[in-house]
Amino acid sequence: MKYELTDDQASVMAGLDQLLAGVDTSPPTEPVLFEYATELDATLAESGFLDIAREEGFTALDATLIVERLARLPQVVEAAASAIVAPAVGVPVGTRPVALVSGDPTKPARFLPMAQVLLCDRGDHGLMITVEPENVETIETLFAYPYGRLKSLEGVEQTRIEDVGALRRRWRIALAAEAAGCMASALDQILDHVKTRQAFGQPLGAFQAIQHRLAMAAETAESTKFLAFRAAWSDSESDAAIAAGFAQTRIAQLTYDLHQFAGAMALTLEFPLHLWTYRLRALAGELGGGSRQARAAALATWSDAA
Repeated sequence: MKYELTDDQASVMAGLDQLLAGVDTSPPTEPVLFEYATELDATLAESGFLDIAREEGFTALDATLIVERLARLPQVVEAAASAIVAPAVGVPVGTRPVALVSGDPTKPARFLPMAQVLLCDRGDHGLMITVEPENVETIETLFAYPYGRLKSLEGVEQTRIEDVGALRRRWRIALAAEAAGCMASALDQILDHVKTRQAFGQPLGAFQAIQHRLAMAAETAESTKFLAFRAAWSDSESDAAIAAGFAQTRIAQLTYDLHQFAGAMALTLEFPLHLWTYRLRALAGELGGGSRQARAAALATWSDAA
């Protein structure tokens, strides 16, 4: 399956590529768990790319194209929640970065250490919580994202979000878009490796068993991308749940295979594969994981019959 950009979308993506060309997006030269692209974050905030879904004539699909592209970078930047989720739940323009959490608002959340607002899925409603830097405890993890948690909810400004369905639906689309970008770059990293790494006098990529598993990984990455695009285009509950659920249920096998092809070096910080695969492992558990999305897709498709 191929997706052909419209003229407007092609222009937007060309502009994004031009922006990225002016920012250092090379992999970190030192072994790190992750690198937050502070300069790129500021540039994106000024450029308007992350507000594209709010512009007349553009939709969540255009935002999803941008998020998938940014997720391919070795650095991380908060783009998905700002570009895809925030416009649907009334987050004011310019209020970002945005962090997302489900259930208890004091649970660890990605991007919370630099966030201005935390969106919380509370089940029957949502919350928009103002984040003050002094109220955030930074948490170190292996998941290649900056994590933090709120120290307290006492005196914190909170706004109720009645349309929690929009929050959850857009979060699923954002999750799938991020996963698609991470999958694509992780696969590219390993393709370069198996072309040059030798075993028994020939490249690893020459072995049929490895080719088969690489083909499966490529199918996963491409399918995740197009399911994310479809979900953003339709903005429907079922498509969003299917996209997120497919990505989450495929992450374990894809990351296992790619790490195995790189051998022991894949578990080191010096080899950049973890910059994408560890992010994927973080995404695999969000919003309850793949089984929760499968249940949501069934309910959205067949309602009470599910």
